[in-house]
Amino acid sequence: MMRHLTRVCVVLLCFLSSAGHAYDETYEKAVSYFKSREYRNAIPYLEQYVSRTPDPAGYYMLGYAFYQLSDFEKSREYFDAAYLIDPDFSSDKVPAHAGRSDEEERFIHDALALSGTRQQMAYYVDIVVSSVPDVQGVMSKERTKQDLHAIIRDSFGQGRLYPSLVSAFSARFNRAYIRAVIQWLKSPLGRKMATGDFGATTAERLPQSGACENMYEKLPERRQKIIEDMERAFGMTDLNVDIVSRSLFEMLKGMQSQLADRSSMSSSEIDAFVENVRSMPREHLTRHILHSLSCQYRDVTDDEIRAAMQFFATPAGRWFHETRRDALRAAIGKASRETGEKVGRTLALKRIAV
Repeated sequence: MMRHLTRVCVVLLCFLSSAGHAYDETYEKAVSYFKSREYRNAIPYLEQYVSRTPDPAGYYMLGYAFYQLSDFEKSREYFDAAYLIDPDFSSDKVPAHAGRSDEEERFIHDALALSGTRQQMAYYVDIVVSSVPDVQGVMSKERTKQDLHAIIRDSFGQGRLYPSLVSAFSARFNRAYIRAVIQWLKSPLGRKMATGDFGATTAERLPQSGACENMYEKLPERRQKIIEDMERAFGMTDLNVDIVSRSLFEMLKGMQSQLADRSSMSSSEIDAFVENVRSMPREHLTRHILHSLSCQYRDVTDDEIRAAMQFFATPAGRWFHETRRDALRAAIGKASRETGEKVGRTLALKRIAV
């Protein structure tokens, strides 16, 4: 009984502290850095502040700061701390003096953070970068090789891709839909499904254990059917192929535009090459995705998966899925074109033909 009363008192204190922010020197410095988007400098002051005052706004700002610094594990930890204190917490409850962006952008950041979209984007970037054609003649010189790798790393950095993602959501913004999506993502099932997205996505990231090896084949037929339904509902195989083929097309066209007559591939040859990628057999890729899904969502029940698919079949869920899908394709496609142009200019300056 005493333990229960203590817990209630702690929660009440949390709410009281969030209602009237203690504007001590530490908090003021934290807000000043946060407002200036100097997130690395804001973090230690925010950590000091929440250690004394467990304020959901403070935890949320910490989560957002770590999110901007790509420390997704700590970001998730602090976002969860904010929602544990106030399950209805959202970025619009962050004090106005913290200098947050307008309401529309706050909603977009909330949805992308809660859904693990940034990590999903990193997964597709891994696929795209590993699919970049190997130009052996170029790689013979170590310095050129380093230059090209630096260009690719820079062009596909999160700092370049994420703003494109936000812009795509802004172009299709729907207040009612995004509110519904955020509410669902904060639900126990929404968090559970998003945690799966935060986890292993590529074969290299999957837990190296016998339990995950060929997991899909070991599942009961009923469970296999649900995993297959999920793969089809979200079009995962098609999205993988589409992103890779679009990225290769944009990259090759970008290189061609800079190399001119030194390019060994004509426009028709680029089209044919990309079409071959699009039309490649998909059974092996689909099988790999089924194994990944089986492992990622091994702790999610059949009914929970069905409920998640039902949400994404609603107008709001469908809007979010389609917008996120198209935003990922557009962001990576844009980065691929810029990468191709930069690589082409580098090769042109070095007078290398490919």
